[in-house]
Amino acid sequence: MAAQKQKSRSSREEPKKNSLIQELIKSDADEDKNSKKMELFKSAGFDMRPDLSKKFRSFSIQSIISKVLNDNLYGQTYSPDTAEELTKSLATTIRLKLKGEVYERYKLIVNVVLGERRGGGVKVGARCLWDPETDSYTSESFVNESLFCVASVYGLLFY
Repeated sequence: MAAQKQKSRSSREEPKKNSLIQELIKSDADEDKNSKKMELFKSAGFDMRPDLSKKFRSFSIQSIISKVLNDNLYGQTYSPDTAEELTKSLATTIRLKLKGEVYERYKLIVNVVLGERRGGGVKVGARCLWDPETDSYTSESFVNESLFCVASVYGLLFY
């Protein structure tokens, strides 16, 4: 009886091992195909990665965000009635100002958080799946006596 259980267990495990080996072989073949595709793209004049001059430049983008926040929020007081419209307006303004700054293959994601200063703390987190060689982000904050604002811009390269 115990021998039958052992035999049935090993017969179930064997197809699993074979299918895993087949998947590994297939993935190696796919990698070879992908490298051949990459060579074809390069020979046709298409690079998967942008030149250094065309990468997302956090420092210059951060200064644009800072200018937009200062121009629109200096002297403002927090109002819950206008906060939603103000955040949308800030995000749109930042996106439009950055349109000429970021190059054609980047998708921009602009996130603006606006809140009232009452002495409490706020924690904001974000997670993204990206290529660390080409994708990046930058963030800038603005604080006055009445409100705080954090604007983040994520630049993701389209392949």
